[in-house]
Amino acid sequence: MPSLAFAVHLERLLLDAEDLDDAHARLRTGRRGRQYGLMALNRATVVICVSAWEAYVEELVRESLAVMRPASGPLGPWPAHRAWVLGLLGRFNNPNAENVRSLLSDSIGLSDVHRSWKWPRCTPDQAVQRLASVMRLRHEIAHGVNPRPVVYNHYSTELPQFFRRLARATDGAVRDHLVGVLGLANPWPP
Repeated sequence: MPSLAFAVHLERLLLDAEDLDDAHARLRTGRRGRQYGLMALNRATVVICVSAWEAYVEELVRESLAVMRPASGPLGPWPAHRAWVLGLLGRFNNPNAENVRSLLSDSIGLSDVHRSWKWPRCTPDQAVQRLASVMRLRHEIAHGVNPRPVVYNHYSTELPQFFRRLARATDGAVRDHLVGVLGLANPWPP
């Protein structure tokens, strides 16, 4: 079972990206080659996918914090840690690989989430590079680079699945850390 961050936030937000891909398919001319006038939909898909990834990471940290909260008794340093992590979340606005690693390390103690970013035909290094490529495109799009970056439909169509895989791997790493390192109950049984 995935985290609520995955099931509720990421999945729902990625539906917008898939809606854009559906709109792209409906607006195609039926002729081969580049479909002029539709590239803005592909660029919008990049922005939406990155925003879904950012929301997922933020919610995953919040969800992890809730799991880490002491059940009862004296809270000790918990209120200060929680306030500090919420401050980190308030400044988290660029979900690149290094910032995600740093946020998860500082908030829950997971030192290197990148090592878990692997699935068939994708190594952790490839996942980090792919995320870097998407982030570069997102920054060019969001900050008005002119000429506009070219984003092909086959690329934008694959992005939601990339972010689902990345989030599944991240969910697994966070679950393993909460259970195996911190000794907490499994918040999201596999």
